[in-house]
Amino acid sequence: MATMMRKAATARVAAPRVQAVRPVSVRGRKVITCAAVDKEKVLADVRSIISEQLGADLEKIQAESKFSDLGADSLDTVEIMMALEEKFDISLDEESPEKIATVQQAADLIAGQIANK
Repeated sequence: MATMMRKAATARVAAPRVQAVRPVSVRGRKVITCAAVDKEKVLADVRSIISEQLGADLEKIQAESKFSDLGADSLDTVEIMMALEEKFDISLDEESPEKIATVQQAADLIAGQIANK
């Protein structure tokens, strides 16, 4: 009886879900893997692409920089998003350029997309 109560008690406790966790089948057993995303590398790549697209110095493009402060108009922002999709082999939805205001927000969105692949 005590064993059944312990099993029932442990069954109710659920571990917090991590976005990058995926079940994988290995030899007929489910194994949970965690895909690590190097957020610093993603941010560096995003900054580099924005620098190329806008023709701006890389030093001027910081994580907290807003696209509008960097001189990007709506067309520039769409072109940046297209370049990011190509670089990271992801697909961003049509509303992404409107939701993203800063370089860090773009990097976070991309890191999330990579983790969910």
